Amino acid sequence: MTHWKETVIKSKELLSKRPRWKIVEDGKSDILVTIPITDLLECQARRAFAAGMVTMMKFHLRGQNDKKTIEVADVVKLFNDCGLPEVAKQLEDSVNSEK
Repeated sequence: MTHWKETVIKSKELLSKRPRWKIVEDGKSDILVTIPITDLLECQARRAFAAGMVTMMKFHLRGQNDKKTIEVADVVKLFNDCGLPEVAKQLEDSVNSEK
């Protein structure tokens, strides 16, 4: 995984329970569908964090194997490739303001 969009949980990955019928006092039938939102959010956060860790470790190891100093431009490219151009711009702006 290199782009943050690849970490998004797809609906086909969700295990849902069979919907229950609920009769309300107005005489109409409704279907009660429950989504395990806490489990969904925890799973999404865990997946995104793991993907981020893998991406950053690959970046770090590539820099060690190439035996070169990691430049700001390298980190900016990494964030742009991951789909986070706003973070890349923020990093560039903060480096440029220090000069």
